[in-house]
Amino acid sequence: MKCLPHACKAYASGSAGTAFTNLITHLLAAQCLITEPWPQDHSYGLSDGQHFDFIIIGSGAGSVLANRLSEVEGWKVLLIEAGSDPPMESIVPNYASATFQSRNSYPYYTEPGENFCRGCIDQITFWPRGKALGGTSSINGMLYMRGSPGDYEKWHLEEGDGWDWPTLKEYFKKSEKMVDPFILNNPELRKEHGTDGEFIVDQLNFTHGDIADRLTNAYKEMGLKYLDDLNGPSQLGVGKLRGGIHKGRRVSTATAFLNPISKRKNLYVIKHTFVHQIEFDKEKKATGVKVTLIYGESQFFFARKEIIISGGTVNTPKILMYSGIGPKKRLRDLKIKVLSDLPVGKNLQDHVRIPIPITLDTGAERRGEEFWQKAAAQYLIDQTGPHATNYDQPNINAFLSVPDGKTLPDVQIDHNYFVPNTSHVATMCEKVMFYNESICKQFVDWNSDKELLFVLVSLCRPHSRGEINIRFENTIEHPIIHPRYFSDKRDMETFVKALKRVSEIVKTPTFKDMKAELKRIKFEGCDDLEFESDEYWECMARTVTYHVFHPVGTAKMGKPDDPEAVVDSRLRVYGVKGLRVVDASVMPTIPSVNIQAAVMMIAERAADFIKEDHLKSQNETVTKDEL
Repeated sequence: MKCLPHACKAYASGSAGTAFTNLITHLLAAQCLITEPWPQDHSYGLSDGQHFDFIIIGSGAGSVLANRLSEVEGWKVLLIEAGSDPPMESIVPNYASATFQSRNSYPYYTEPGENFCRGCIDQITFWPRGKALGGTSSINGMLYMRGSPGDYEKWHLEEGDGWDWPTLKEYFKKSEKMVDPFILNNPELRKEHGTDGEFIVDQLNFTHGDIADRLTNAYKEMGLKYLDDLNGPSQLGVGKLRGGIHKGRRVSTATAFLNPISKRKNLYVIKHTFVHQIEFDKEKKATGVKVTLIYGESQFFFARKEIIISGGTVNTPKILMYSGIGPKKRLRDLKIKVLSDLPVGKNLQDHVRIPIPITLDTGAERRGEEFWQKAAAQYLIDQTGPHATNYDQPNINAFLSVPDGKTLPDVQIDHNYFVPNTSHVATMCEKVMFYNESICKQFVDWNSDKELLFVLVSLCRPHSRGEINIRFENTIEHPIIHPRYFSDKRDMETFVKALKRVSEIVKTPTFKDMKAELKRIKFEGCDDLEFESDEYWECMARTVTYHVFHPVGTAKMGKPDDPEAVVDSRLRVYGVKGLRVVDASVMPTIPSVNIQAAVMMIAERAADFIKEDHLKSQNETVTKDEL
């Protein structure tokens, strides 16, 4: 094999030459092994007009549903995904953000806002949503958090509806497979977790452990309690992160729920398939879907029992509205026949946040090309090292309320840490945070000779409500997204108080030892305000507006007399038959934490609703996996 640049035989023979040549061969071959056993694409084997018992649209929450419904051997299940297999960048944890502006995501953008995103490019912000097997769970930050019982009080509408906290907790645990030894070896912590589920939850590591330790100490100096488990009864305090990274690879709903059952004969997965709308009969029962396959051919597939939309908070309302379910006026304006006049697209909520920039001096040195070459080799050899983690994210989060003493947190605090002269600060600022050039230049300048820490403060339970709407008659067009961050003044009042409280971290002994300096972001309209004043922090919130990619609520679950409700407590769409929504869009209110775990819980809850409805009517036996 001729791999080395020298013609000398000594480089290709002998024990040393053979060892080096074998290593190079292994590294070249190893990248081909960074994949997963994705299910085959059945789109080429299906016929136009083919019938199934259930059709599931979207493979985020849909992967959980596909797993649970296909447990019933007599049910024929079709799972439709607009994207394809996730790329290597999805599998390797450190490259998660590289998927945002790729063919594996929908590159959605919000509409310009006058009172937020003033420092963003064109005053808009970037909302990528997953377009691959696993949906957004294949491009997200992989954190796993449940939240507190209080986060779900407004979901529980009446006795016996199945949304009470004791029931929800069991459904969280049903999906979970906790493998972190720290949790498993502590009986009190272990009893709060599932250990037999499909979704592996492990501890998240961080390359710069000393920074995580110092952050923890600083929060304790501020009076926050250290929590052994952020998925315990309360999140108020500081603790280590856990999530869907196991043995150096991402855990998504596709890897956890879909890949292991891809050989089931009653499960059909089709990829690269775009759903235009739901078809209904004269009794307003959902009967089928109109799709376009990868090679451009339009086809129809039909469902004998139900169609389930799991497209997510942005795409689900889009599909509903193009199918005639949504606000009557908007549909008629676009000449869409109205089947059910419902507030689809309303009630939009998201975790809005901003970065507090702080420079540090701990003596850390720049990580150059040699460091990253070694990191790449280490990952290829055994899936460890910097690429096996969220590299820039210290593995802790903090939660606090303002004032102290509340039962639920007001803000969640995450962090990004960069050693001096980190090469990708500018790219992250422009491509992910979507800030304009003048702001990104300040970040790069601060990082040129010092460590840079972003303390990312996000509002846990916003009162503001946005809206999603369809733009034109063409179903392929991207929707109109109005997040309306800070439109409710209560949000800004809470947020400013929290920003002032969190920024006090620079005054702790730990941060003083690191020569921490709170940096002022210069921006026209904020420059004349007193630094760290209420007015300054409000200006910053409206300027460097960012978010946590957690949109929810656009097909709200509620009672029949709720004017904002789109689905009932069993997630059936009002005004039609045979149609359910199962994803984050049904959330009445957003939890205080990352939403991935809650989305899986909703899918588990929905799967049992569906089984109860249809197995009972057929006198079939409920499978052993039922709660």
